[in-house]
This record gives sequence, structure tokens and C-alpha cells, in this order.
Amino acid sequence: MSVICNYRSVSLQFLLSFCAILMTGCGGEGTKGRGVPVSGTITMAGTPLEGANVSFLNGTFAGFARTDAAGKYRLVQGALPGTNKIVITKIIGGPDPVENDPESGMDAGQMEAAAMGTGVEVEKPLNLVPDEYGDPTKTKLTYDVPSGGADGVDFSI
Repeated sequence: MSVICNYRSVSLQFLLSFCAILMTGCGGEGTKGRGVPVSGTITMAGTPLEGANVSFLNGTFAGFARTDAAGKYRLVQGALPGTNKIVITKIIGGPDPVENDPESGMDAGQMEAAAMGTGVEVEKPLNLVPDEYGDPTKTKLTYDVPSGGADGVDFSI
């Protein structure tokens, strides 16, 4: 009889521990990945930068937006509060995605390699934004996002 009671005790302890783990995973820690609203304007040499990609990077979370004709952006998923690294890119050139064969799955480098020796030139994409703003490893831009989000987060590059 003591073996049965001991078995029930261990089973009950396991069940309670398992429930505690599940409840912990359903609360506070899971909400840390939610971004807060961030918006602003990007200008380059005093002119609104249309069609630029803006990223707010904080650890493994990245908030992303694309600027409109006035250079305005609003991060789609927001940004995490705290210090964020800002990356701004404006890519021009490169192969037209409409002309790419989705079946082949080739990127610009693979297309260039495939065209070698055929006399066909493949246009390489170019980032109009200098690396000090457009390269995630070299960017000098940061912003401390407040817990309530921010509007008017403007960058002039």
C-alpha cells in the first residue's frame, strides 16, 4: 500500500510541476516580444527618402517599415523598448524580380554566375545609403525606444 501512495504522490508532484511550467509560459515572458509603435521620417541630403527600408534591431527582434513618397515610415510590428540599432537601406538595380524564374530560385549572385561566359550582364543591386547607416554591422544610428512607443523618430542621413 505504501508503494501505491508513494506513486500517487510522485504523480501529483509531477502534474503540479508540469502545470506550473505551462502557466509560466503563458504569461509575462511571452509578451516581451511585442513591439511598441514607432514612426517618423527619413531624409537624405535634406530630401525625403522614398522607398527606403527602415529596421529597428534589438536582439533578435526587428521592427521593419518602408518609407512613402514623403519619407514617412511606421514600423509594422513596432520596436522593442530600449536601445535599438537602426539600419536604413534603399536598394536600386539588380535583376527584376518579375523576370526571375521562381522555379529556379536563383538570387542575383547565382544569376550572375549562370550568365558568366554567355556575354549576358546581370545588373548588381546597389544600396544608395552609405554603409554607416545601411550596414547592420557598421551603422552608427541608434535610438532608445520608450516603453510607450514614439512618433517623430526622424533620421537625416
